[in-house]
Amino acid sequence: MDAIVDSIEKAYQEFVTAAAIVLETRETYGDQKTTDVDSAIKKLHERLVLFEASCDEAQGFVEYLKHSLGCNKFPGNLSNSQEQVFDDDHSDSLIQCNPIPIKAADEKLKTDASTSKP
Repeated sequence: MDAIVDSIEKAYQEFVTAAAIVLETRETYGDQKTTDVDSAIKKLHERLVLFEASCDEAQGFVEYLKHSLGCNKFPGNLSNSQEQVFDDDHSDSLIQCNPIPIKAADEKLKTDASTSKP
């Protein structure tokens, strides 16, 4: 988990640095189209793509954790507002988890796959 957070932080810092370089380069050259400006904008775009990839990786990790913990109601889940969560279960907790042992889930998937017909 720390590695994912560090990855996002590093990608964000590189993106912000690239954005600052674009601004400085534009300030220096104005509206002139130069190789320095083009290079800075290209670098900014590359850093943006890397930052987005880091965020996507973190989102995938969160989704994996939610699935592996069997959480069907989780804070921030777009399918359930906080009001729906409280109305549905009438509890003080936002998180309702039914942990599924990963090993047992894997065995069930193997069994289901071997019994299914092509």
